[in-house]
Amino acid sequence: MKNFINRAFMAKKKIFAFFAALCVTVCMSAANYGILVNGKTYFAGEPAGEYEGFQQYLAHVKVSAGDYCQLYDAEYQARWAVTLNTYSVAGFTYDATNNRYNVSVDGCYDFYIKLKYEQDELYIGNGSNCGDGEDVEDIYTGAVPHQCEAVLMQAFYNESYDPKAPGVDTYGDTKWKTLTPQAAEIGAYFDYVWLPPSAYGDGAGYHPKQYSNQNSNWGTREELEALIAALHTNKCKVVADIVINHCAGWTTWCDFPEMDFGEYGKFYPDASYICQNDEVNADWNKPTEENPGSGACWGAATGNYDDGENWEGARDWAHDMPKVQEMFIAYLKWMRNVMKYDGFRYDKGDGFNNWHHYNYNKHAKPEIAFMECYKGTDDIWSRIVDSKYDLLGLDFDLKWHVFNSIAGWDYSRGRGDCIMSRGNGRHSVTFIESHDWFLRSDNDNEFGGRGNSMKPELKARLMQANAFLLSMPGVPCVFYPHWQKYKADLKPMILARKWAGVHSESEVKDEYASQTGYQATIVGKHGWLILCLGDKANKQGFTGFTLAASNYSTKDGHNESFEMWVLSDQPQPTDIEEVESGESRVKSEKFLENGQLFIRCGERVFDAQGRLVK
Repeated sequence: MKNFINRAFMAKKKIFAFFAALCVTVCMSAANYGILVNGKTYFAGEPAGEYEGFQQYLAHVKVSAGDYCQLYDAEYQARWAVTLNTYSVAGFTYDATNNRYNVSVDGCYDFYIKLKYEQDELYIGNGSNCGDGEDVEDIYTGAVPHQCEAVLMQAFYNESYDPKAPGVDTYGDTKWKTLTPQAAEIGAYFDYVWLPPSAYGDGAGYHPKQYSNQNSNWGTREELEALIAALHTNKCKVVADIVINHCAGWTTWCDFPEMDFGEYGKFYPDASYICQNDEVNADWNKPTEENPGSGACWGAATGNYDDGENWEGARDWAHDMPKVQEMFIAYLKWMRNVMKYDGFRYDKGDGFNNWHHYNYNKHAKPEIAFMECYKGTDDIWSRIVDSKYDLLGLDFDLKWHVFNSIAGWDYSRGRGDCIMSRGNGRHSVTFIESHDWFLRSDNDNEFGGRGNSMKPELKARLMQANAFLLSMPGVPCVFYPHWQKYKADLKPMILARKWAGVHSESEVKDEYASQTGYQATIVGKHGWLILCLGDKANKQGFTGFTLAASNYSTKDGHNESFEMWVLSDQPQPTDIEEVESGESRVKSEKFLENGQLFIRCGERVFDAQGRLVK
């Protein structure tokens, strides 16, 4: 295997060198190619057919004067300008210095890509008025990133807003004002942060009452906006927890306050927005002298029948009604454009037909969207299909089976049977732990069993699980308490993933899986990562590879070790620490210059690989 990897590594470098000339005889996925407009990629999806290679068509892309366009190859993150053939288009000029086409006339243009091996062509149709309504907005490119290298953090746990909640004395609360000072450190390692529900409601926010009111138990709207701005400053995107399957009443089961989304509209929902088969109308809830039930609300819900699964703890919105859709389109646009969230995590994703997810995404245009569907892989995947493949799903079977097996010193499952292992990592959010189990007295699915995951004797196995998480395809989601307690252990794992360029669609070569150990090679954009667990972590090493993260431990005769070995065509990233300047601590800060990422730490500037620039 060592010789194979070395040969493959050299072959990859040669392929990269002449790839622009051959233009695509290596990777045959048409979805790899698209138009790059100001750094944002527009993929055409399935090919329209073949023309000496591949061709793609993108209709009605909105561009403005001052924008620029290039062809883009996602496999190698390469961009290039090619022969421009037009249908009498005067709105584009070639910029030889930057190898791109600059836009001089506003409009909506049609792009047609022909990849012809040695003579690629980009046809641009006549610019036109973008029209009214939806066409005024940029073309929707989907909420499922292609070959996503992002690492996600779930930045809260069960009721971590409450000083009296379990664990807060150990891991700290996660109120907005508590997270804001951590933005620089978080941004240095994470690309997305998933925040809890921010709408006004009960408890942690999973029974919202007024969506347009962003004052919650997590903090005020002003504190939330400051947190989002701080994360954005540190090049970290923010994911909103969207709870639109159900809601709580304002004063009774069936009255609701005004929802004011500013320019996107005001709404005055009432019981006619609630599914008529909601429990508010159930026979068992019919008021009697002995049981007043919901009182005057019984029978009041007159909305369409629920087109998903009912949640009995609150009122279910009738999403199969235009007025309900209109309200939530306004809400999600407002969250994106006013509150400045970048992505969505949909709570109770099976609570309404998954076509609605696509509809809401299409209007609000999140950069990433994933759902909670508390079910097995087949069910989750069928719902992703129903969303027109416009969702990722939290990969529950991976959590339930593979990670629980690692907690029990059993590595024989390998990657198990989950969304990620079936080759659908692009649609998988992988995770070990979440607020639904952590320190909960009513759920045994916590890593290592109820209340056990953070006990000192489980640390080595928890680090094995995180090494697995951060080595595999999918979008890995690191849990906040793990980060808080073990960040020194997790940082090199995250850097190892980024060094190899492991992404959501990386190929995995499973090489060994037994009860006592596991080994796999993962193909990244920049090279390879070899993961060794249990007795496969034996310090033997691999020719040309660097040991990027490891831990060695045994307990009760079990080997709890792990290793992450990397062979990359990129310089090894450096773990840039905060530096002292007098008595004040200087935070690290990411910034872009001429399209390149740099990190400023005090007076020093490093490149993305941690090398000192000045």
